Amino acid sequence: MQVPHTHDDVGWLKNVDEYFYGARPEIQRAGVRKILNSVFKELAWNPDRRFIYVESAFFERWWDEVDTRTADVVRGLVASGQLEFINGAWSMADEACTSFADAINNAEGGHRMLKDAFNATPRTTWQIDPCV
Repeated sequence: MQVPHTHDDVGWLKNVDEYFYGARPEIQRAGVRKILNSVFKELAWNPDRRFIYVESAFFERWWDEVDTRTADVVRGLVASGQLEFINGAWSMADEACTSFADAINNAEGGHRMLKDAFNATPRTTWQIDPCV
């Protein structure tokens, strides 16, 4: 079974705002806010679908904007297992985590947000872009 997942770089070719809002598509067609809105609508519409969310930075930004109804739907998706958080750090560790302490702070910030919002703790992690 293949499960769609995120790989939302918090910074790479564009700045955080450009990625979140989808600005400057000539550089890269990425609009994380639009992705989140559409993914959660589709999950709510079809209970057979699942989605894995990896990084917390954009999710937290989106979460701070959602209305109560959407928040309740997303909490239900987490509770049912349709939406799962893995890694859960603020960003992938390869994004400016140059020391052990940076990697811990990166993970702790994202994990705190997920615990507060959903009482969820990621049970697994991964690193899509290995540092070489």
